[in-house]
Order: sequence, then structure tokens, then C-alpha cells
Amino acid sequence: MINYFGFIDETGVLHNDPDQRFFAIGLLKCEDTSALYEELRFLKNRAESKLDHDRQLKGLPSKKGSFEFKFSSITKGSHEFYYELINLYFKFTKLQFCSLVIDKANPGVKIEEIFPNTWDAYIGYSKMLIKNNMNSEDRICVIADFLGKPKASNKYYEPEIKTLSTVYNATVLESHASLFIQLVDVMVGCVVLDFRRAREQGKKFDVFKVKVCDFLKGKLKVESLAKNITKDEPNYFSVWEFKPTK
Repeated sequence: MINYFGFIDETGVLHNDPDQRFFAIGLLKCEDTSALYEELRFLKNRAESKLDHDRQLKGLPSKKGSFEFKFSSITKGSHEFYYELINLYFKFTKLQFCSLVIDKANPGVKIEEIFPNTWDAYIGYSKMLIKNNMNSEDRICVIADFLGKPKASNKYYEPEIKTLSTVYNATVLESHASLFIQLVDVMVGCVVLDFRRAREQGKKFDVFKVKVCDFLKGKLKVESLAKNITKDEPNYFSVWEFKPTK
């Protein structure tokens, strides 16, 4: 039996939004956080120092202490640090990443008919991702990015996730408090960007986000992330597009 930490982050929204066609959840499974955390912290400090120095050279005020790895924040000045972030994932070969992607343009995806609201849908899809990526004999402690519970709902994320037999505990954190959640943000961001590139024809995408996405594909030796894939080497990495049959 293996006891995992499971870090979860999401991108996109589950309600209808013409500008956000895709919703995705990513899960990072980690047996031991110690060595990875040390290297993530060192990388974050280097990135923060370099970007803060660049700001000061431009006469802008310091933002020391505010840096966070976020796919949406990739820029010309920061994108090379995201290559290093992805390299760290592959350096630790026991790490496992899996993602669930929902294309709301798929006519078979009828979220409002399955769930009473998007909060219940978020919980349901989180449970689906965890359940489908755990062996029955293993256990996982889930640490998810904080997503505010609607006041109208009496369901809390943590106890709902703990109803899964493989989950022995669960909590939420704001993303700035966890470099592991930030790593998930970047990985799932790459996946969704590649789905957008494949299916939103004619749209232009930020060149530096594309570079980071393509760097991840190069490490995985795949031509596309916009399909169901499972790679066991150099690390476990899976993408699952949810396509309901009914």
C-alpha cells in the first residue's frame, strides 16, 4: 500500500461561457514531497529575484514576495523558468500527473442535467478523476486549490472528497500557498491550451504559453495533448477527455 499526497487544481469554468469552452482538473500524485519542495522553492526564489530585478531596471516598484507559478501569468520574461519547472516534474520519476478535460461544446456534455449546480459538478468531477487514478489498495490525502463554496450549498469540498474509499483526508489551500498546486496549474494549463489550439481554429494564442506547452509535449514525446493519452515514461502522465455516452 502506498500513501500519496494528491494536489488538485482546475482551470476554466463549468457554467456556460463562450470564452471558456474547456474545463479541466489536474491531479499530481506524490509519495514524498521533501526533495521536490526544496527544488521548487529554490526555482521560485530565483524566478522571483530575476523578475523583480527586471522590474526595478524599468523603474517599477518591487513586488518581492508576490511571485507565483501560474500558466496564465507566463510572459516573455518568465517563460524560461516554466521550462525548469516542467523539468523538475520529470526529474522526480515517481511523480504522477493525470487530468480530466471537459469540452462543453460536446453535445453529449450536459452538466446541468447531471448535477444540480456547478459546485456539485466540480465535486463530482474531482471525485471521478481521483477514483479513476487510484488503486484500491492505495490511499491519498487530497490538497486542492481553494474554490469558494456557494452560500446556497450545504456541501463542503473536503468531506465530500473523503467519501471516496481511497481518500484518507482532504483539505484546501489557496494556490499561492502551495508550489505543488502551482505545478498542477501549469501542467493542466498546457493541456487545455493544446485542446484550444486543436479545436478553436483561427484563434491566436500567446507565443510564450505555446512555447511552454510545446516544451512539455517535447518532454513527453507526443505530438498533441488534445486527446486521450497515457504515458508511463519518463513519468506517468495521462489526459482523459470525458465523453459521456448517454
